[in-house]
Amino acid sequence: MHTTPVLPRSEGAARPDELRAVLSADPVWSAYAIADLQPAYAPYCRWLPAHSASGRGLVLLFTRLDPPVLFATGDVAAVTAALDAADLPDQVYMTLREEHAPAAERHYDFSADRRPMWRMALVEPPVQAGDVGDGARLVRLTPAHTAQIRTLIAHGGAFAPDAFEPYQTAEGVFFGVEDAHGELVAVGGTHVADWQAGVAAIGNMYTHPAQRGQGHGGAVLRAILGELAERGVSNIILNVDQRNTAARRLYERHGFAVHCPYLEGVGRRRV
Repeated sequence: MHTTPVLPRSEGAARPDELRAVLSADPVWSAYAIADLQPAYAPYCRWLPAHSASGRGLVLLFTRLDPPVLFATGDVAAVTAALDAADLPDQVYMTLREEHAPAAERHYDFSADRRPMWRMALVEPPVQAGDVGDGARLVRLTPAHTAQIRTLIAHGGAFAPDAFEPYQTAEGVFFGVEDAHGELVAVGGTHVADWQAGVAAIGNMYTHPAQRGQGHGGAVLRAILGELAERGVSNIILNVDQRNTAARRLYERHGFAVHCPYLEGVGRRRV
């Protein structure tokens, strides 16, 4: 028998505890969304809850980034129903499990930008901060370093970060490595952190192409993990492109393991 999925209530009407109940079914996959439940992020979150005969699902459109980030979790039929009933933006940046991608592809074309990714989670205790080598020094980064961070990332490359925003340095944990001349040559930090929920997502990891192989990325990662541990964060996740084997090896050496595959990419609304 076919049962048509139905939205339980209008979008945005679900209480945080109801949303958290759905997200807690897979807290590693839902780490970003759990952190987005913080009151400060409420203006940027469009929550689209739904249910079907087979279970509950949840879609989030996070509008603080451009294009908005599209996230989904839970029952596939419910996620499909939520998207079909929503007033959707012209573009989205998907972070979707493979089983949810067809529901988004009913509305968006991802053919120009579709990247297989790994969601990784910290499964071993974080290691202590280490040395960054002669002449270099580890520095705590703040919004005052925004121009330097952007200049560094602008060197580009196949896996250069594409989701850095200055507010992340103010609200989370960011470290960098400066060379002997005071130039920023490596950076990394948190995309989002929720100190009360004990959740953080690490991102924006980047080392200047001419400075790679010197341990700067590992030093930055250890510093981030050390501060997160001190602040009681236990659900620590990050994302890595499946083609970026060097980054995956770095993260595995620091206690991370693959949690699941998923997809990222920019989609444009189908006409």
